[in-house]
Formats: sequence, structure tokens, C-alpha cells
Amino acid sequence: MNLIRWENTDPLEGFTHIQREMGDLIDFLSSGSKTEGYVGAEFPQMVVSMNKDNVIVRAELPGIKVIDLDVQVADDILTIKGERKPNTGEGHITYLRRERNFGTFARSTMLPEKVDAEKVVASYKNGVLTITLPKAAEKKPKQIEIKKS
Repeated sequence: MNLIRWENTDPLEGFTHIQREMGDLIDFLSSGSKTEGYVGAEFPQMVVSMNKDNVIVRAELPGIKVIDLDVQVADDILTIKGERKPNTGEGHITYLRRERNFGTFARSTMLPEKVDAEKVVASYKNGVLTITLPKAAEKKPKQIEIKKS
């Protein structure tokens, strides 16, 4: 008679190991340590700041021509769209490393304040798009007169 050794193990132990490995992978990818500029990176990178009168957005867009950019404001959402075109005047090239992406992109961000879309100003210098969005005038409540009946 053959005896089969019985081991009291958790049947879900393999799944626990997989869960731990996936957790480690997610921690690694979200840390940005080895994936900076790749997985999870937002393009264009933006800095949103505010002063007394304006919301100011600066977006890094190196190598992109002004004609290839589109900036829109709708309600309290700013959208930057554009296209980064590859250099086509270089003839046939074999890339050894290519860390820049080409093609169209779009990025939207919610603004921290209501802005006056009619007065928005944008400028582009040295690969940085600066958008100045004047804050909307604060609406004051209207006093309603109550008539005696």
C-alpha cells in the first residue's frame, strides 16, 4: 500500500504570493525611480500656480512649434493639445535610443479658480508655454427687496 503524505497548507497560498508580487510591482512603477519619463508620466509636464489676480500655467513643450499648439479654456478646465513632429530632414536614420515620443497629445487640467476666458493670454518661449488666466470677478449676491402685501 502506498501512503500519500498529507500537508496542511493553505490552498490560497499561491495567490497570496502573486498578490504580494503585484503589490511590489505597483509600488515600483508608481515610485518613478526607474520609469521617470515613461510609465505614468504626464505630457506635457505642467506647473500650476496662482497669485492675487491670476492662475498661471507653465507647460514644458520642447521642440514643438507654436503653430502645432492649441490651447482652450472651457468653464474651469484648461486643455493643451498639440503635435510633436519628428525631424524628417535627416534622411534614413537607424535609432539606437529614442526617448522622445512623437505624434499628437492632449492634456487637460482643472483650474483651481473660475477664470475670465476672454482675457486669457498665452506666450511660448524657450520650449515653455506660459498661460496667464485672469481670475473671474467674484459675483456678489443681489439684494432682493421684499414688498409688503
